[in-house]
Amino acid sequence: MSRIRILVCRDDDDNPDVTSEIASFDMPEANIDTLKRETALDDLEATTYEIGTAVLRCVLQARWEEMDKQLAEKSRQAFPPSKREGRRAPSR
Repeated sequence: MSRIRILVCRDDDDNPDVTSEIASFDMPEANIDTLKRETALDDLEATTYEIGTAVLRCVLQARWEEMDKQLAEKSRQAFPPSKREGRRAPSR
């Protein structure tokens, strides 16, 4: 028997052989014995839609985290820490 699994992965541009799995989603197995002829396709569609929505949510979160990391790095480069000659005593 086999199953359908959806993988969300990140590939490293610097090292194309490195792939990091972010998440995996297993499609539930359909039990042929319990399927109802009248609703089998609707049930399959509903389950696929639910898992598809979870996959898209995961992809959106991963993309947002990547963008946030890039924006933070860009901000750090724009405002590097200042170099102080010496520490000043706090004013009172």
